[in-house]
Amino acid sequence: MIRGRVWKFGDSVDTDSINPFYLYHTMEELKKHTLESFRPEFPKEVQPGDIIVAGRNFGCGSHRPGLVLREVGIAAIVVESASRLFLRNTIALPMPIFVARGISDIVQDAEILEIDYPSNIARNVGTGASVAIPRFPPMIEQIYEYGGLPQLARQRYLAEKAVR
Repeated sequence: MIRGRVWKFGDSVDTDSINPFYLYHTMEELKKHTLESFRPEFPKEVQPGDIIVAGRNFGCGSHRPGLVLREVGIAAIVVESASRLFLRNTIALPMPIFVARGISDIVQDAEILEIDYPSNIARNVGTGASVAIPRFPPMIEQIYEYGGLPQLARQRYLAEKAVR
């Protein structure tokens, strides 16, 4: 179960805003500027355990990963839809990212959202409103279970090597 304060964003939050590496070259610099073009207060006020809720096309643009969001303490991302590349990169980290139709309608900025993946529900704690979270395919669940795509690949390689 993931529970945290919501930072709400609209549609088409791009990777240049999430990860402005073209201006800042270290993780510490990136953490001080992530998402500031959409929400200037975000880098200063984000707290470990917070959750990003966004509209459609989250992570559009280039291939830049959202690692900086995990580094500032974001516990999960819940969106109406996401760029396929951003979605895959975020899962590979792994960082919890969920596509939940209607999420923008049930939660406002600073409200508390509870994500109960085993029950497939995201719920606004204050209002009780909820939306369904679809289950991941088994392969994606394995990525999360092993702590990321590199760790899963390593485990599979070692298992195959042991059989030979």
